[in-house]
Formats: sequence, C-alpha cells, structure tokens
Amino acid sequence: MSGSPTIIYHAASTQQAHILKGVLEERGIASWVVNDNMQVAGGGLPLGWTAAACVAVGEMDAIEARQIAEEFDRTTAHEPDADPIAESAAIEEWKEWPVCPQCQTRRQVRCGICGSAGTNFPLADINDSGGQPLVLLWCDACDDHFRPEMFRLCHQCGYDYGDGISVDGPHTPVDYSPRMWVVVGGMAAVGVAIAAYFYMLLR
Repeated sequence: MSGSPTIIYHAASTQQAHILKGVLEERGIASWVVNDNMQVAGGGLPLGWTAAACVAVGEMDAIEARQIAEEFDRTTAHEPDADPIAESAAIEEWKEWPVCPQCQTRRQVRCGICGSAGTNFPLADINDSGGQPLVLLWCDACDDHFRPEMFRLCHQCGYDYGDGISVDGPHTPVDYSPRMWVVVGGMAAVGVAIAAYFYMLLR
C-alpha cells in the first residue's frame, strides 16, 4: 500500500463497497473495505473513520481511486437507505456458472479470502466493469464476498481448461472403462496363480 490509508468512498452497504473494491483491483489499485467489524489494537476505528462501509486505498492512489469511484457511482444504481436484510434475501445462484465441456460439472472455484473451494457458492452480485462482468460470490466459511478463483483442472474428470489455479501433483481421473476392469481382472488372476504356485511348492 502506497502511503497512509485514505478513505475514498462511503458506500450504501458493505456489498457495494466490496464491488468497488473489486473494480479498483481490476485497475491495479490495492484497496480494502472498512466497516463496523474492523477493530484495531485500541479497540476501535482509527481517528476520523466511521463505522459505515467505506473503501480505503493508499494515499498515493487516492486521486485516481476517487475518479474511479465517481465513475462507479454514476453507473451503479443504489438507494442510500438500502435495507441489509433485503440485500441478504437477494442473494441467489450464479446462473452463468462455468461448466466442464467434458462432464458438464460446475467448474470448481476457490475463495481467495479463506481458501475454501466448492461449486455451490451463492451469488452476491454482478457488476459490469469495462465490458467484463465482475462476479462476487458469498462464502459461508469466512462470511465475506469474494471474486471466484477458478481451478485449472476439472475436479471430476480432469479436463484442462487451459488457465486457472494449478494444484500440486497431476490430477488423474479414474478410468472406469471395460479396459480398466480387464486389467484389474488380469492382475487378480496373476496374483491367484502366484499364490497357488507357492502353496503347491510349500505343501
């Protein structure tokens, strides 16, 4: 973070603050959300910071970040007195969740905050940023919004998407084809023959 933290936007809700945070990060500006859950060593917020959902950046990035926030504010419709209960009720399923072209299983994603992985995170919000949809999902494990990080390989069949998070060691899908059963049967037969040979030898 460049310079001391500077609040550049007071959001109508924590959800909206996280959306702007994602937009800023898309532009290469590090930022974080300040809200009523934030605590410091003294037991409260830094002097001059309120408990409302805000977005803060480094002092050196403040001017550019404010311009982006103003543009974000013009293109994002929101009510100043938005009801957080209504926002929670609006959480739904991400209808455009990517699926594996080989087995049609949802592509597994990871929460960048706590590291939880899965295929059933509820949708928090979608915002159009520069022609590309900025998707925010909700993680029950850490109780926060996050931008989904996709895994490179399908966890079900091993299909390689060509991009995404790689895990240590290759993923080898289980082959349930008839050839696999022939191989298993052959190995079993060899095992039985060896056992029978030693039995006759030691008898």
